[in-house]
Amino acid sequence: MSISLDDVFVQVGQEYKMTCLAGKNGCSTSIGWVHLIEDSTIIQFLWSNDLVITLGLGFQKEEALKECVEKLIKRHCVGLIVNTGKYILEIPQSIIDYCEENNFPLITIPWEINVNTVIKDITIRCLEAQNNDRQLADYFISAFKDPDSIENHRQDLMPHFDVEGQFALALIHVENAHKYSDMQLQRVSARIRYYFENINCKYLLFWYDTYLVLLANNISEEELYNLCFRMYNRAAKKMPEYPLNIGVGSNLSDIRSVSRNYNRAKAALKESLVFKKSVVRFRDLGINKVLLTMEDTDILKEIYREKLYPLIEYDNKHHTELTKTLEYYLMYNGSIQQISQVMYTHRNTINYRVSKIKDILDIDLDDSQEIFLYNLAFYIKNIRDAI
Repeated sequence: MSISLDDVFVQVGQEYKMTCLAGKNGCSTSIGWVHLIEDSTIIQFLWSNDLVITLGLGFQKEEALKECVEKLIKRHCVGLIVNTGKYILEIPQSIIDYCEENNFPLITIPWEINVNTVIKDITIRCLEAQNNDRQLADYFISAFKDPDSIENHRQDLMPHFDVEGQFALALIHVENAHKYSDMQLQRVSARIRYYFENINCKYLLFWYDTYLVLLANNISEEELYNLCFRMYNRAAKKMPEYPLNIGVGSNLSDIRSVSRNYNRAKAALKESLVFKKSVVRFRDLGINKVLLTMEDTDILKEIYREKLYPLIEYDNKHHTELTKTLEYYLMYNGSIQQISQVMYTHRNTINYRVSKIKDILDIDLDDSQEIFLYNLAFYIKNIRDAI
């Protein structure tokens, strides 16, 4: 799993005499990479989730160090480690307070600690964690394609997940992601990862089929939904150039459920895209749970064409509104009064249209089975872009 500053403290914090002066609540954010900087101009090239270490050579004045911290926070870096004792003897309290206010980890290591060793050590741990994440992602991607394949990797996954526990899954769609290079996708995922609050469970974030997949272990569906919703709101403000849509699957038991959950999250995402909603849960789809998860979508298209095409073709030829009239007729249980009000059309005209609809389709609008099939056809009509 990705390594965080919390992990670094546990693994080597004592060895390197690390002290967290501020921002302890932000130490759970994953570290993307490690950089040594002595000039604040280089900060503009950093990525979200990057960790910065400095000897303090370029930040000996309080104003310079404050500017550095401000820029790092703006770039969504995960923290700053200051090698104190030569160029910076002590961190000013005003900067400590500022970091605490922004939940930005500010860490010191004494001068006798070799900063190159620290950088090398954390970098190696980041690389190992990233390689491990890629391997784990490959296992799940294989399971999305072939549900039975996950059993072949159960033992490999056990050190990282509670394989018999609950798994929840969300798919994040980034507009035009299919046009981005691998480097651009990495940058986008780094920012999205940063915009998530602390995810207090074992999780994995990876790209698959132009979607960013968030797989979370032993977290409630409600909590995952709330995490995604808050992340969406942050991303909408901070990176509007990358519009997002999110589909949240179910909370299912055992690692064997990930393939089924992927399909459910994909169905919720389709609903989000078609109806232009920000975050959609599978459990809220209603009848679309069935329609959006059917493998043989040709059946749905056949129902749509068989039931509605005669009316649609008639409307196109005669510039009428029979299709819309039938939809409202079903929606308002045949109430001519309500239909006339919503369509701003006289009752006599509505009655004439209903009679015409019956003739064209040769249907009995008092037959419950016919009503069900035409309701279904309109559901399919509304989601046809998704199937």
